[in-house]
Amino acid sequence: MWKRTWGITFAVLVLILAAAAAVWYVQRGTPVPPKEQKGTELVEMLPARTNPDRVSQTEEVPEDPKEEEAKEAVPEGYEYMLRNYNGYVAVYELPADEIYEYTDVILEILPAKLQEEIQEGKYLKNEEELYNFLENYTS
Repeated sequence: MWKRTWGITFAVLVLILAAAAAVWYVQRGTPVPPKEQKGTELVEMLPARTNPDRVSQTEEVPEDPKEEEAKEAVPEGYEYMLRNYNGYVAVYELPADEIYEYTDVILEILPAKLQEEIQEGKYLKNEEELYNFLENYTS
């Protein structure tokens, strides 16, 4: 009788281990979002709402050469610029024009006027202006 009890216990244990291994095998290929996108997973899953007073653009639009020349001439006294980066607001450090910080601020949820400014490149004078913007528009 005790052999049968041990056999049943062993079989149940093997089934539990097999189930755990199957779960691990299925989830091991699940992609992990890059560091700059952590915390935005749930926001990206929300259905898009259409608001006529908001401008929606999810990707950077290729620019014409005239706009490129205008961007090269950075106004004096500005340290940062906000621009669209794949539907999110990214902070660029000037004059190097390199990404300084990725944000979780979704462009399409901002007011229309601010969206237009960011599409064109919104200049910020210093860290104080940058952190004021981030404080106002991050969750």
